[in-house]
Amino acid sequence: MSPRSPRALLPALVLGLTAPLTLLAPPATADAGPGETPVPRALTADGRPAKVGDVLKYCGSKRSACTFKIEPKLGREYVTSVKSLGNAVVNCTQSDMAVERTVNLRISSTDNIGGEISGKIAAEGTVSASGEVTTNLTNDITSENKTPNLKDGPTSTNGTKTGVAAGGKVAGSLSAKLAFEAAFKATYSRSWTIENTETTVYKSTVKAHDMLVFGASIAMRRVVGSLVADTGQRILNIAVDSPSSVSSSMFVAQTYATPTGLCNGTRPNGTTAPTPAPGPAPAPAPGPPSVAEVPAARAVPPGAEPKRVVELPADAA
Repeated sequence: MSPRSPRALLPALVLGLTAPLTLLAPPATADAGPGETPVPRALTADGRPAKVGDVLKYCGSKRSACTFKIEPKLGREYVTSVKSLGNAVVNCTQSDMAVERTVNLRISSTDNIGGEISGKIAAEGTVSASGEVTTNLTNDITSENKTPNLKDGPTSTNGTKTGVAAGGKVAGSLSAKLAFEAAFKATYSRSWTIENTETTVYKSTVKAHDMLVFGASIAMRRVVGSLVADTGQRILNIAVDSPSSVSSSMFVAQTYATPTGLCNGTRPNGTTAPTPAPGPAPAPAPGPPSVAEVPAARAVPPGAEPKRVVELPADAA
């Protein structure tokens, strides 16, 4: 169960297709949408334009080369518009249909400097608070001396062994990522979340010739700040969008009437079907399955209004 408020709504939605779902009002604690993403700008120590890549390269040249300065007034909690998840469940039968479905939503962090902050750590291992990386890196170097050595014999082998075994440390150069993590924790008194998964379970009854579409509104946090090197060069307007640490996403279950033709029309009931003529007849063309799943973007007509909307908290059992 997520410790965050279950009523709130969630960075980049990684599942499903966009469908014309009806937009729901976001919670009062979050804004709708992040606004325009700022453009990062690199400067030299004396204020001349520089390349973002050059500053990032310097930040990675040594440990603690750069610090991150967060501008709290520029950050914001926001929610995305409702996006559809997966396929629509279509009931083409003449009877009610019970549906139980688990919906998972996985959200990842993004940034506007090529993933330097939100991307995965390049080195194998774990980053510690001191900015060092624990790995299992070994490097054996040996050389063989073929010239006679009177003390050691006609030949001698000289070798060196350098390495880092389990528990050892290699100085980390992941300055952009580590600097952001430290600044985030100092500013918000909580750890930065790179990736988050939220889940809900929904049990419902889908009426005959109705379809069920799942959607979600994603709760995000945008942090804006600058990466400053010890030489004075810097990158301004860095924006990092990550899963909100104070709000949860909101799932939405919407029921629509099945569009004409999707279920091949309404089938006759009881004995209302016409009596077949005597003699052999051609086999009827196969119709669509009585219960089907189709892409929501294709099943829901543009501008369609749902018959029923159920809001579901994230991480609901």
